[in-house]
Amino acid sequence: MAMNLHFLLLEDALKFQKFIDVLPLAVFIKDAESKILAMNKACELQWGLCFEDLYGTDARQYFPADQMKIFLAKDREVFANGSQIDFEETVWNTSLKENRIVHTFKKPFCDGSGKPLYLVGMSIDITERKKAEQRIIEIATHDLLTGLPNRILLNDRIELALEHARRNQHKAAVLFIDLDNFKVINDSMGHNVGDLLLQKVAERFEAAVRSEDTVARHGGDEFIVLLSSLSCAQDAQKVAQKIRDALLLPFYINGLKLRLSCSIGISLFPDDGEEVLGLLKNSDAAMYCAKSRGGNNWQFFKSHMNKPTN
Repeated sequence: MAMNLHFLLLEDALKFQKFIDVLPLAVFIKDAESKILAMNKACELQWGLCFEDLYGTDARQYFPADQMKIFLAKDREVFANGSQIDFEETVWNTSLKENRIVHTFKKPFCDGSGKPLYLVGMSIDITERKKAEQRIIEIATHDLLTGLPNRILLNDRIELALEHARRNQHKAAVLFIDLDNFKVINDSMGHNVGDLLLQKVAERFEAAVRSEDTVARHGGDEFIVLLSSLSCAQDAQKVAQKIRDALLLPFYINGLKLRLSCSIGISLFPDDGEEVLGLLKNSDAAMYCAKSRGGNNWQFFKSHMNKPTN
């Protein structure tokens, strides 16, 4: 269908429609009431809609209310200021039945006096680029085997938790967890079984903590749990017991019945350290103390744990 701009003759409108239809960017034109007057084929694909269904409407019947609110607010901004804006937004694609992320430019078309008469919009779909960027971030900040945060993200999370604890005068805790006898299973059953076991362990640890807490893989068979906004040391003790209990039931992998236990070291903020490295170091020392006592237990950090032994 040819565009319907009343200021253009039919012949000119047809030529203009052909011109915008060859453009790879989505192009649309609206009046001062956000009524759609023209759009190209790329825009039809991007929205999953036909121009015939949209002409003369603001398309509110096709887009979610929250998206329409943003669309109209951006349109008003262009007409009010008489200048171009660009931004990223989420647009529902009716044909695909999914949201797409687009980068949109909206520019006023003005009369001789500079008064905006129409709005010309252009947008490009950046959904796949955003997914690729997110994947890069995930690879950089998450353990590929378990999907848990890695050391980089863990350190950032601890920094944020400590800042929050300082402001609100709360405690926080770092739990250093080492799986007892995992190496025996990994060496005797094979790395494939070991990897599957680590994934199952990660799932149980995540289920044992609150949504605002962080379970991270430190490497090998070591995990770190960050507990934020604690009122007392006993809160950390209760979570340590829940994590220990999470391993009581056996794991069934490839027809094998496997059992694990863990050793847990606990360091508290601000009692055992006020910085990330100190808390990690002291929880590690407490974990080795738990390990030396036969494993399958938890220990709070004590200052003597960092003293060299003769």
